[in-house]
Parts: sequence; structure tokens; C-alpha cells
Amino acid sequence: MTLDIYYETFRVGGIEIDAGHIWFTYDRRWQRTRQAFPVSLSMPLSSDKHSGDVLMPWLMNLLPEGDPLRATGSALGIAQEDVIALLERIGGDTAGALSIGEPRDRAQAGYRPVETEADLERVLADLPSKPFLVDEAGVSMSLAGAQYKLPVHADDNGRIAVPVHGAPSTHILKPDNNRLHGSVVNEALYLVLARRVGLTTCAVTTGRADLPPRNPLRP
Repeated sequence: MTLDIYYETFRVGGIEIDAGHIWFTYDRRWQRTRQAFPVSLSMPLSSDKHSGDVLMPWLMNLLPEGDPLRATGSALGIAQEDVIALLERIGGDTAGALSIGEPRDRAQAGYRPVETEADLERVLADLPSKPFLVDEAGVSMSLAGAQYKLPVHADDNGRIAVPVHGAPSTHILKPDNNRLHGSVVNEALYLVLARRVGLTTCAVTTGRADLPPRNPLRP
């Protein structure tokens, strides 16, 4: 079995599984490309073949953890330990520019608008049972971490849409965690504090799904 990895439509390499062994091999054409980059610092371009000992930790870090991982496996009918099968289903849009399984189809890429605050509430309420809206038409994405979250596209007026068929996202929505009440405010506070002491952080904004945004979201 071979599971290909792509940068847009360019094949980067393949994950190969045979008789219980797994390894990753770069495509020679990718290696000869001027703009080529390694998929991980632990898997340099200079080497053709990388063993499962190096490959598997990288693959596992493309998946969510804890409850989101269990919910994803349950929704897809795939054991949470089956990293390859999970990424084959939800690896179409991972953190960064890579896709696993199939190249991104720019002709189909687009956005599904979240029309109202009530629609946004429903999307967020569904995340515990359907992380990343898994198995919805055109939605195939994965982010690491133990929090429920959703990559979205937000325009300059704060209108939110769900990327489909590999369209790029601009923001990550993180709803409050029922087990860790106040997690949204806590994370936002620490990001603001980090920025004020001179650390480089992403921009952050908080809001409520049942209220129109006071200010446009910013990347």
C-alpha cells in the first residue's frame, strides 16, 4: 500500500506499508525541484528513505489528541490507533501546505458560508461529536492538539465560512471547553500578555457565536 503526500498538486513522496513495515520515500522529482523543502526537519531531503521510527511521530502530530481523536475515529468508524487510515480520510488539509492521499483540486476548492450566528452556534456545538466537521461533503482537514477547533475563512467584515476541497483557511476557531471552563479567555489573555512582553504571537480575538462580532476578525 502507498499513501501519497502532495504539495498542492506536486507529489512530494509516498508512505509505503508492506508486511507490517512502514517508511516514507521522497519523490525524486520533488528532490530535484529548486523550491523543495523537507516535510519535517527529522526527514531531510538528502535521504531517500525514512523509517517508521521517524515517520510515525510526525504523522501522529498531524492528528488531534484525546477526546477529539476518539470522536474522529468514532465518527469515521476507524480505530484511533490506525493513524494511516485516519489521515487517509482527514489528511486532505493539514497544518501547513501538505495534503495526504490526494492532491488538492483547485477547481473544486471553495467556501461554505456560515450564514447566521445561530448557524455558527450549531457548527460549534457539533464539534465534540464531529471534530473538524468530519465526513461532511468536501470537508477533509486535521489539526493537532487536544482542544476542539475548526479552521475557517474570515473576510474583512468578519463573515465566516468553512473551507471545502482544500481551500485555504485564515483563522482557527476554538470554542470553550466544557471540562476547562474559561479556556478561551485564558488562552486569549496569555497570548495578549506574551505579545506585550515582546514575544511573537498570532493575533487573537474573542467573541460569542450568538452575537454579531463587535470588530472584524484579523489574521
